[in-house]
Amino acid sequence: MSKSFDSAALGSDIARTRKQYFARRIAAALVDLLRLNKPGLLTTEIVQAINPVASVQTPHGPLLCKAGHGRLLWRAQTFFTEEPHTVAWLDRLRPDDVYWDIGANVGLYAVYAAKFRRCRTIAFEPESQNYALLVENIVINGVSRNCLPAIIALSDGTSVSRLRVRYVTKGGAFNMFEGALGQNGDAEPASFQAAQSYEKHQGFEQLLFGSSVDELVRTHGLPAPTHIKLDVDGLEPNIIAGAMETIRSGSVRSILVELNTKSPADMAVPGILAQHGFKQALASDTWDQREDRTRAKDLPTLNMIFERS
Repeated sequence: MSKSFDSAALGSDIARTRKQYFARRIAAALVDLLRLNKPGLLTTEIVQAINPVASVQTPHGPLLCKAGHGRLLWRAQTFFTEEPHTVAWLDRLRPDDVYWDIGANVGLYAVYAAKFRRCRTIAFEPESQNYALLVENIVINGVSRNCLPAIIALSDGTSVSRLRVRYVTKGGAFNMFEGALGQNGDAEPASFQAAQSYEKHQGFEQLLFGSSVDELVRTHGLPAPTHIKLDVDGLEPNIIAGAMETIRSGSVRSILVELNTKSPADMAVPGILAQHGFKQALASDTWDQREDRTRAKDLPTLNMIFERS
């Protein structure tokens, strides 16, 4: 258990507030008192019976979210306030659209699109615990027929490589697929470097299949996306580079992408998309809606929406 709290903590299980810290202390004391960490019939049944599910009230109905971790509850509670422009963008999708959510995390945006916009959705999330929660969120919302989870790392080509997972946690971020770093010693993205410099690495590595958008469409027969959300904490330029054939085909009508303003590669993306008929429709500071802006200088990011002219 954490011995302190830190409002600037990124993806780890460090308590973010004093309230959370003391709640965690009380919970740990109860677990010790009742010996709930000792294996046994009763303790395992108690653990299985504890299954908190948050309900996000939307204009279209409830969006359900597994909430057995503080970060999962936070994701549910901030669904409309963390990135309001993302939800507004999703509300424009139609039932005949194909929405690719690249970097879906536990899948709230993907499930929202499938459940309330009724479009075909493919949710890409390579990290194992996030992927398991993505699957559970798809199931409890009843969208298995039109929301397909994919444990595939997107990049600029095909490879089998390692996903460097920073924290063994739920709903975490700042992971890195090594296959996307290229063969020429490319530097790690700025967002990953910032996370690495702030918090001690606590994670592990997964072996994963990586592919480009173009390869998945051309070779493996996935339906070409009409709308793409791209938020992978640093590899966005690689993924755009691996989607140029699909983008040139004309099927993609809009792209929402998170870009790090400290990264020259990230900031080259708008120009690349402009060359292929996309105009910038929105640029929103991802920190604008957050009460705690402690890490804004380390991770200066924009959510940008591009639409085909």
